Amino acid sequence: GEKIDYITFVPDGEPTLDLNLGIEIEKIKKFGIKVAVINNSSLIWREDVREELMKADWVSCKVDALSVNVWKRINRPFKELNIDKIKEGIKIFSKKYKGEFVTETMLVKGINDGKDEIEKIGNFLKEIKPDICYISIPTRPPAEKWVEVPSSESINMAYQIFKNNNLDVEILTGIG
Repeated sequence: GEKIDYITFVPDGEPTLDLNLGIEIEKIKKFGIKVAVINNSSLIWREDVREELMKADWVSCKVDALSVNVWKRINRPFKELNIDKIKEGIKIFSKKYKGEFVTETMLVKGINDGKDEIEKIGNFLKEIKPDICYISIPTRPPAEKWVEVPSSESINMAYQIFKNNNLDVEILTGIG
């Protein structure tokens, strides 16, 4: 008898690679169920992907880094992807999207947890105005053995920088 909050497309891979994502969202919504999509932002530069995401009720975009070298290290993107095109796609999407728009920034020790990168992210997030900015840390075994959880000081610094940019921010640590 419980009500379903959302049917969520979660990346075990990347949901926006699914050519039928928009059709699937429309079919689920016919049952009166809200749809959420958690995506890694890699294809949001494409207009067709943005249009498919517009059909969802709740969309989360990853924003882990804005400097090219940091972005390449943390996200290990496909060689043809371009961070500037992705940033522009997120901006376009955020201005048109009418549902709940959130971002997730996963901090990794020694990679994107420094003040300069976090300030760049905070300034970008201020520009795109998400409803909530989530700060996360690695909680599952990572793909790379060198990935480490950042210090509590780095996490707090990110939280404060985001707050100082007038962002609604929550920390997701997976800890009790």
